[in-house]
Amino acid sequence: MIDLFKYSKRNKFFNFIVQNIFKLDKKNLSKPFFSKENIDLEFNNEFFYNYIKNNKITKWSGQNPGEHYQSNHDLQKLNNLKKPIKLLEQYLNTEIKSKIFKNPKIGRFKVKSLWFTIQKINQGHPKHNHPKSLLSGVYYHQIDENNGGELEIFFNDKKIEYSPKKKDLIIFNSETFHSVKAYYGKNDRIAIAWDAIYTF
Repeated sequence: MIDLFKYSKRNKFFNFIVQNIFKLDKKNLSKPFFSKENIDLEFNNEFFYNYIKNNKITKWSGQNPGEHYQSNHDLQKLNNLKKPIKLLEQYLNTEIKSKIFKNPKIGRFKVKSLWFTIQKINQGHPKHNHPKSLLSGVYYHQIDENNGGELEIFFNDKKIEYSPKKKDLIIFNSETFHSVKAYYGKNDRIAIAWDAIYTF
């Protein structure tokens, strides 16, 4: 899977393809971008808890008591998540691509990595970004609404604070810094995070 924009920074040939054949303006991806939609990506609730049973400790979770659970970042490889990922990529390429590029006919967004987090009471997530991708986002599979867990997105001169609802899909530039405030709901806050690249 070739990441066109990654290669265009290193290779003149790919840079020529991106600018002159694909006619994609790379500057558009560095502009602040925020999108939200309520959509059913058809994740199975049992998947998350079965995964935890088999992966109590991951590269990203289980080392420190009290931290929220975070799966490994390679769930896009699992067969039982093919349908949700297909629905996500379909949305990116039919609804989001045209909002970023003037000529979106060639190339497509592809999910590079996907993982989930489970937050319990008083758990949040510190400020960070995902600089190795183009688009990033989060899908809220389960959440007690209006009980904390707000998503904070930091642009150059302003901050968006969003209180998510079940089945909300939030999308933003991968380089954008974001954080999650402490959650106070009684039920687990299950969020699926992902990174996407642009490829053939």
